Amino acid sequence: MSGKNWLSGALGLVFPRCCFLCGLPLDLAGQLCAACLNRIPRLKPPFCSRCGMSLFPAAGDGHVCGACLGSPPLFHRARAEFVYEEPLADILHGLKYRADFSTLPVLAELIRPLQGQLSLDLESDRVVPVPLHRKRLMDRGFNQSLLLAELFFPESRGVILPQTLLRVRHTPPQTTLDGVARRKNLAGAFAVSRPRSIRGRRVFLVDDVLTTGTTVNECARVLLAAGVSAVEVVTVARVA
Repeated sequence: MSGKNWLSGALGLVFPRCCFLCGLPLDLAGQLCAACLNRIPRLKPPFCSRCGMSLFPAAGDGHVCGACLGSPPLFHRARAEFVYEEPLADILHGLKYRADFSTLPVLAELIRPLQGQLSLDLESDRVVPVPLHRKRLMDRGFNQSLLLAELFFPESRGVILPQTLLRVRHTPPQTTLDGVARRKNLAGAFAVSRPRSIRGRRVFLVDDVLTTGTTVNECARVLLAAGVSAVEVVTVARVA
């Protein structure tokens, strides 16, 4: 046994690893015990081929939900791993609003199954986090979408472009608004600063949660206008 492994084992005996949520000792590698992991509802197939919402089992794969048929989103497709409910909602809030960076290893573990489904081409694709306005970024000190982009694509940080899509207008939080007000709130809120870096490329747009899709749709509008070939939305969770 190497010195590093011996030290890790010794520390594990003195300070056993505990589940992030319930605090019980962990027998296996990871951040969550099996019981707590099972408390986090995963989205189940089949999925809408556009927005990624779970469909009735009888629908089968490759179908589009009624909402996307009635008002097709501008992004090519969206994918998430979980339903946005507790306890995941509190984990994401801890990162976003309390700067609790201890949530990052937990989120990295949770999104691992979705990572395997993201076929990023390092030559032609780029990753863009949903941006914060500079005022909110200064207040918060970090952009949680950028941190999540680095979790989703840990071996591809060279293609993550945090300064390409900008939030140029400071707006009230979307959570306080209804659907129509959300769209008006975001009109003209985003701009592309470096169109040459994304022109003709597929872009993976990363955010924490997909709710109504208004934010990522407006981002997709601006990216497509800048010459992007397609926008794939990737989030940890979505509202069911």
